[in-house]
Amino acid sequence: MTMSLIANATELPNPFTPFAFLPPAAADKFEQSRYLFAATLGAYGWDIGLNLGNDYALLLKHRVRFPTIVYFLSRAFTLAYILGSFIYTVAPIKNCNALGLGNSICLVLSQTATAMLFFLRVTAVWYPSKIAFAVFSILWIAVLGAGITASFGIRGAHIGPTMQCITTTVPADIEVAVIMPLINDTAIFLAITYCILVHTIVADSVLARLRIFFGGTGLSTLSQALLRSGQHFYLIVVATHVTILVLPQSKGFYRGLLVVPALALINAMACLVFRKIKFGLISSNGISNPPITGHSEDFHATANPRSLSLHFRRTDPITTEFGSNTIYPLDVGVQREIDKFEGADGSQESRKPTTLA
Repeated sequence: MTMSLIANATELPNPFTPFAFLPPAAADKFEQSRYLFAATLGAYGWDIGLNLGNDYALLLKHRVRFPTIVYFLSRAFTLAYILGSFIYTVAPIKNCNALGLGNSICLVLSQTATAMLFFLRVTAVWYPSKIAFAVFSILWIAVLGAGITASFGIRGAHIGPTMQCITTTVPADIEVAVIMPLINDTAIFLAITYCILVHTIVADSVLARLRIFFGGTGLSTLSQALLRSGQHFYLIVVATHVTILVLPQSKGFYRGLLVVPALALINAMACLVFRKIKFGLISSNGISNPPITGHSEDFHATANPRSLSLHFRRTDPITTEFGSNTIYPLDVGVQREIDKFEGADGSQESRKPTTLA
């Protein structure tokens, strides 16, 4: 029996590699996924390393509230998903479906935690609108539901007699897990952009603002406001989702291949905006200029006093623990907006844009 196995094994140049049991085209795609997942893991790990100082400051130098917890959970689940995807393609696995299920759970948790960061931002911008809160709450729940229904149908199996895993079954509705986040992120991007448009381009009606916007007058000011509010990072998120969906059906393999780097990029952009808001480098309401704050580890910002009247139109009187600040009122005003973005624990220190606890 042993001699027979050895004789059969010698018929293959390398019978102990999983590629010996795959068609050439499938083997090439499998190898491409290994390289891409390794590069994604390295890039995301590099992003975490670059921001260790900022994360340390978030934990020990700022109040840890619900948004901060969501931030760290989104980072952890995203890293777990990327690492799990890499292990799935390179390491010998005893139970492929078990690892696939764990990876699907990390995918759903990462996607919903990142969507929650978007949700907290848009509700801070539109505070105290109950309609906006309800609409984006429904969209967030839809993102969660789409991830659960689409991701948990993925199945895997061993490649031949090896312990190497490969995905064998993908649900037909897997695209829903990309479409719903695209709808959610696009709606949030447009909602924040509209709010900035309203407060940047002075006009009496929506049509008048649109005419000014498309006519070019005031477009430079609007562009600067969009940059100050971090909207270019959200635009990258929307473009990433669109890139995956526009791939033709015949390129279905590459759609699945791009999910891992896309999720890493989307989370990195959402977390970058969160850190900038937390450190006061961009305002949570999206319309006021950032102040110079105490934390400037790897960020730089300048204040523009001309936006004072615009800002205080949306903030409450300064009665918090920061006290009355007549020398740097903008610093206090933006700190109020930062507290609105953070405030989800039900405390009475400031008026909160959400009631999450």
